[in-house]
Amino acid sequence: MIHYKDGGYGPEGVWTDPAGPAFRFGAGLYETIYYNGHELCHLGRHLDRLLHGLRSYGLAYTTVDFPEVASQVLNRNGLEGSPARVDIVYPVEDRVASPVVLAEPYEPKPYKAFRLCLCEDRHVSALSGHKTTNGMFAFLARRQAAACGFDDAALFDLDDNILEGAAGALVFEKHGQFVCVDSPYCLPSIALDLAKTVLDILPVRLPLDDLPSFRHAYLLNSLIGMRPVVAIGETAFVPDDTACDKVSPLVLGASG
Repeated sequence: MIHYKDGGYGPEGVWTDPAGPAFRFGAGLYETIYYNGHELCHLGRHLDRLLHGLRSYGLAYTTVDFPEVASQVLNRNGLEGSPARVDIVYPVEDRVASPVVLAEPYEPKPYKAFRLCLCEDRHVSALSGHKTTNGMFAFLARRQAAACGFDDAALFDLDDNILEGAAGALVFEKHGQFVCVDSPYCLPSIALDLAKTVLDILPVRLPLDDLPSFRHAYLLNSLIGMRPVVAIGETAFVPDDTACDKVSPLVLGASG
């Protein structure tokens, strides 16, 4: 894989100082952008979220011409014209963080419905509101979900209110009313923000015991758009593509 770092492109691995915070603590932030073969979807929104996170914690950083660099990385990896994911990573190594940009093929699954297990562990932190590279909690939740035959895991706060999926935001619907989770411990979702432009989505607190009252559920992120959730734990939902058909083209681009 050819990536960009420090003004150059190359296939060599990214060197990390074993005594530095990126290696020792997983310090850093990142964004994943969907490339649908024609455009980098919502690159500006992703950069706003990424750079806001760096500024929020007083981390000095440099920037590059991200559209040009991402285009070069896609081209050098033979990915132009094909679906791919582009990651912009800011590992915190020195006093000033600089970006690493990489790309890899991505296979869309536009008809997939998701099954989520219940994550038994809890992790509530202000860092949950940023896309940080020390995401071991979500990584383990997804890994445990896959080991049990699920697609993702549903995460909860200390009071058993649902927060989000390990890999995306959650939306629920009953009687024509869509709701999302109202919590400072969720990652601000770009896909969810786009969904709110075409759906009336009310932010609420969602106790685990309330899930059976909803008819439909959905998982949203920048790579899948909006897709039905057919089960969270033992709670089943009726799969529905109607809302997804409104939202996914906004997230993934018309050709996504």
